[in-house]
Amino acid sequence: MVKDVVRLSANENPYGPSPKALKAMNDAFSLSCRYPDEHNDVLIDALAKLNGVNRDQILLGDGSGEILKLCAETFTGPKQGTLVVGDPTFEAIINNASANGAEVVKVPLTGTFSHDLPKMMNAAKEGLIYVCNPNNPTASITPKNEVRDFITKTPRQTMILVDEAYFHYADSPDYESVIPLVTDHPNLIVSRTFSKIYGMAGLRCGYCVAQRET
Repeated sequence: MVKDVVRLSANENPYGPSPKALKAMNDAFSLSCRYPDEHNDVLIDALAKLNGVNRDQILLGDGSGEILKLCAETFTGPKQGTLVVGDPTFEAIINNASANGAEVVKVPLTGTFSHDLPKMMNAAKEGLIYVCNPNNPTASITPKNEVRDFITKTPRQTMILVDEAYFHYADSPDYESVIPLVTDHPNLIVSRTFSKIYGMAGLRCGYCVAQRET
């Protein structure tokens, strides 16, 4: 029997949550008989402050996976439009869109494993373009200037979802978050998760940043 297996397939943080987070969770157990809605405001306010946005630009989800699922259900399908993704990339949203009856267009990554954003934009009409940056499973980034140019040039009727689940692990000077661009781009949604750097995969907590009307 194999012992001492190192589990890598789910990209979980083996160190778990911080001591402060663990204490907060323990303190909250006494409230487990209540629905969480009335306490969401505390987290939303903290996330808005952390990301420098208004609180009405934050939407919470059961992990960022729920955010991806909602985007696929809302913006892709026989009537809504196609899903355009890099290949390879995180597959959850592909499964979500396929289940919704959407066409999925896969655009191969470039030779440097970045997203081929011009080809992805050309492949999209209406619908949703999904950009996982940093990308899973290649652990590669798409340079910030390319991403910024892509977001600026993409027609507004095409939605863009940038998945920043691995944002905290990117230390390249050629990488940056696109959350500051949300203010000027109503077709941009940025998802984040507590499952990776914060070590809370089992807690199922994620969120996205977008314009209120989006």
